[in-house]
Amino acid sequence: MKNSTKKLLSFLFGLIIGMLTSVTSAVEVEPTFPIQTPADADTHGLEDLRKALKRDGVPGPNLNKFLKNGPDSRKALLELGKALFHEMQIGSGGNAGIPSQACASCHFSAGADIRPTNQLNPDLLRVKDNRNGDIIGFHNANADPDPTFAPKGPNQTLAFADFPFVKNPNKVKRLDNGTIVPADGNSNDVASSMGVFHTEFIRTIPAEANDVCQNRRDEIFTDGQQNFRRVEPRHTPTVINAVLFQDLFWDGRADDKFNGVNPFGHQDPDARIFVFKNGEVVRKKIRVKESALASQAVGPPLSDFEMSCGVPAENNARTWPEIGRKIFRKKDGQRLKPLALQKVSKNDSILGELSNAPSKGLNTTYRKLVKKVFRRKYWRATEFRFIITDADVVEVQPARPVVNLTPQVVSATPLEISLTEDEIPVDPEAEDVVIEDTVPPSVTEQPQGTRFNLMEINTALFFGLAVQEYQRTLIADNTPFDKWMRTGKKTSKFGKPEIRGLNVFVDKGKCINCHGGPELTNASVRNAQNNKNIIEPMVMGNNDFAIYDNGFYNIGVTPTVEDLGRGGKGPTGAPLASSRQRLFEEVLDIDIPFNIQGGNHVPAVTEDENELVCNDRNNNGRCELNERLHPNFQRAAVDGAMKTAQLRNIQLNGPYFHNGAFATLRQVVEFYDNGGYFCDFNQPDLDPDIQRLGLTDAEKSDLVKFLVSLTDRRVTFEKAPFDHPELIVAKNGVRNGPTIRIPPVGKKGRKNPIKPFLNLNPQDLGKMDANFECRSDRDN
Repeated sequence: MKNSTKKLLSFLFGLIIGMLTSVTSAVEVEPTFPIQTPADADTHGLEDLRKALKRDGVPGPNLNKFLKNGPDSRKALLELGKALFHEMQIGSGGNAGIPSQACASCHFSAGADIRPTNQLNPDLLRVKDNRNGDIIGFHNANADPDPTFAPKGPNQTLAFADFPFVKNPNKVKRLDNGTIVPADGNSNDVASSMGVFHTEFIRTIPAEANDVCQNRRDEIFTDGQQNFRRVEPRHTPTVINAVLFQDLFWDGRADDKFNGVNPFGHQDPDARIFVFKNGEVVRKKIRVKESALASQAVGPPLSDFEMSCGVPAENNARTWPEIGRKIFRKKDGQRLKPLALQKVSKNDSILGELSNAPSKGLNTTYRKLVKKVFRRKYWRATEFRFIITDADVVEVQPARPVVNLTPQVVSATPLEISLTEDEIPVDPEAEDVVIEDTVPPSVTEQPQGTRFNLMEINTALFFGLAVQEYQRTLIADNTPFDKWMRTGKKTSKFGKPEIRGLNVFVDKGKCINCHGGPELTNASVRNAQNNKNIIEPMVMGNNDFAIYDNGFYNIGVTPTVEDLGRGGKGPTGAPLASSRQRLFEEVLDIDIPFNIQGGNHVPAVTEDENELVCNDRNNNGRCELNERLHPNFQRAAVDGAMKTAQLRNIQLNGPYFHNGAFATLRQVVEFYDNGGYFCDFNQPDLDPDIQRLGLTDAEKSDLVKFLVSLTDRRVTFEKAPFDHPELIVAKNGVRNGPTIRIPPVGKKGRKNPIKPFLNLNPQDLGKMDANFECRSDRDN
């Protein structure tokens, strides 16, 4: 048989098999009850995470157009990312107090933060109770931050008796001015992570760890005598398995398309990086897919609550080029030594070869690593400098400024050119990852202002992509549950009680309705289906129809006005939520200045196929942007909606929810069993699955045991890839106060396991009332 005939037959055979596979996959499998085997669990969409990722790949972008060719650049990218993530010198420090903040400072225990002291925010995200219809909702509600702490003040220590924060689950007080305040016995405070002191940013100094900052009086985080470290307005989620999410942060503002500048990705149409091309510097608009981790990474280092000096209300903020000047530029012939304040194990799984152990730091520089990783056009333009005379600082809640820079490109001075390193050969490069070019900025007379080189101007690009590459390795996929799914063998960590708990999870507990798929969250990259499953229709808690952003739900943890979550705004003032964006443009005729993700893929009928969402003229099963939604669905259920957390290692990530208001898993289960909180107040946006479940004590106990079985032993003992450099974090909020030293751990891990929040038993209910009931009109 000729080769051509063989190829044809092979092609036809493959085509037939592909068609049969497609037909088979399109047939929905009826879920099996009760679950007894991994095959039964598979009918519910559950799967061994390791198997799923091996088959489908770990989410992440193709970076070949940014990186130099060869494995050395990938290896160096990982080294750069892990070093930057743990680098305490990235934080402002200086007059703000020691220790300075690293990204890892709030993610040091199973990827999260379990410190109990000075970890309260008084709810600075609250808005007025002036909801405006079903489309606008709270979008234009006036900010109404609560500056008061109750029952504990700043720098005090949380105890188990403080949890849960709400004791009267359906009561709020509305003042005449539209302010919602907690009812007696309730608190709207948030358990989160402390960061920096309130200070004005002055400048960074090349090769110096500490920035020059000026102390300011803090009217909130103070006892009247001294300032304390400020605390973020949302609880710190774990970075472990964060790569599985479509968008990041609780409100999803860290976009899955990285723009190289800030967290907002495609929602900031003006964001640009700079590239040296054909002898000129041009501004480039980039959108790097599957890169929510990179978008998230570039937010905290500029935050005046987390890592940076700055007073955004006065147009004062640190910028990424200022960070670049600190970590890349020489002073007295020396550059900043990476991790110079921290020890790194010689057995570190990524940084071991670069470790100076037993001394501190690494035996390289950040400049060398960037040059080793990235193509030359992103960091070298010897003849040019960038001058920044001013920065436009926009306060975008929660507590992170968006800094808009418009650098002028000017000729480098002879002195600047003479100080530049020797010319190196240009690497062969593939075509750029570019959506559009702009006209090269003109070279002008030398204005006054801070001067930066190309590497410094593009610091956010390098930082985001490098930290993302490191965080992509932080995958916990070897839990007792995953092992059982893989082998079907029961063990002491996953046996009959855990299987009973799994059955509660998929059936009576309704947990799987939001925590679906191998990732155990509907907010995953997989569930987003390449942006085709972003907007969904749903019947809400008040039995009205609405569209919402898949994976984001209002579950009644707080009154909606206390934190709008997905109902918040982006940098242009447009809604964060795709569903509200579509209704703004379609119904209110308000232009959305960027593509609406998922806007063309709204299902034409509800999941039960009982309700038409639109007239599907082309019969493709989708409501495209030119097909108007039926009036019943011209409603956005996004206010108060938060990203659905993934559940692996949940035992170690307390306190729980976006406000950190529950201390143990048993308290969380009790919250769901009794129908949540504030079900009357939140009803227009409340997820319909938030209702009384009627679980028995035995079912609650088994459900908690199943959740505990989602803990990966490698995380508990910090074995590779969860090993880390040394870290020094603040023990309380006092300036130059006591610290906690977290010793370096190599790839073989630590001897003793890390502990959960307050070292609590996950089954402990504490003082929580197990008999409360959240009633609403739908119960009558």
